[in-house]
Amino acid sequence: MRWFDAHNHLQDPRLGNDPLEWVSAAAARGIAGMVVHGTCEGDWPEVRRLADLCPSVIPAFGLHPWRVSARSPRWRDALIECLDSAPHAVLGEVGLDRWILDQSLERCVELGIGPRGPAPLEFQLEVFDRQLVLASERGLPVTVHCLQAWGPLMDCLRGRPRLPRGFLLHSYGGSVELVPELVRLGAHFSISGHSLHPRKAWQAEVFRAIPSDRLLIETDAPDQLPPDDWVSHPATDTRGRPVNSPVNLVRIAEGVSGLLGVPIEELAAHCEANWMRFFRPPFLGETGLRVTAPAGAAGVAEAVLPSDRGGSCLGRRSERSLGPDASQ
Repeated sequence: MRWFDAHNHLQDPRLGNDPLEWVSAAAARGIAGMVVHGTCEGDWPEVRRLADLCPSVIPAFGLHPWRVSARSPRWRDALIECLDSAPHAVLGEVGLDRWILDQSLERCVELGIGPRGPAPLEFQLEVFDRQLVLASERGLPVTVHCLQAWGPLMDCLRGRPRLPRGFLLHSYGGSVELVPELVRLGAHFSISGHSLHPRKAWQAEVFRAIPSDRLLIETDAPDQLPPDDWVSHPATDTRGRPVNSPVNLVRIAEGVSGLLGVPIEELAAHCEANWMRFFRPPFLGETGLRVTAPAGAAGVAEAVLPSDRGGSCLGRRSERSLGPDASQ
């Protein structure tokens, strides 16, 4: 079985100074690809660098709702430059967040938002919409963050043309009632290890309502640490605090398999096919799709990767110049 991480932040300094070690460790566990999401102008160059070095990394560039208040006047130009520099990039992480508006300024600083605090929802909506326009113009898939802002998100999606490549609701936390309309609007849904906490048991019903061809698995590393029983590779930040490792994906998938009541082989086949179809990595064209039927399952489209590509790193910089800010 191969696994594919739909969402992480490998560039985050909490994971240490050598993120390529995590890619190699993930590959050794059968994790053949991952989408690394930037959240602001300051970390986009590092995401771009990682994608240059590792063909198994798909870069994602977006202005996260927590970072809206710290954006520069040319944030959109910088975003376009990043998308232009990586033709196989996707847009994300973008979205809306009301939860952050209720946090203290001290807490916001701790979360890395900065001394200005979070942007009001109206500014989040403006930035979100401008990024959705980019996705429509360029035919890009979008990874969406939504926390306690489902009403505004639904109004935004209903009020615009359907995104040509659809969107991924990462670490989906919405209701079961929203699932059918979100599917109609083009949604995919990823499940994180955070959903395995006992207090999240109510989400099992929600996840079982997601069509199998719209389901993905993610770590959101270094965030959304799973319960201890579902952590295969413990990790800590520079201050000794536990963080989520991208290598935990396989163990998280085992937990999700039990949560859904789906055999692990069937879950792996569906998630691989969905990851390939949604993100369309550059190596997909080398092999295309085939149809397989896991034991006890209906036929599902399974994307096949060359065995010597998934999870590997080039170990060198691309010849394309990353510019003077590439080390950020």
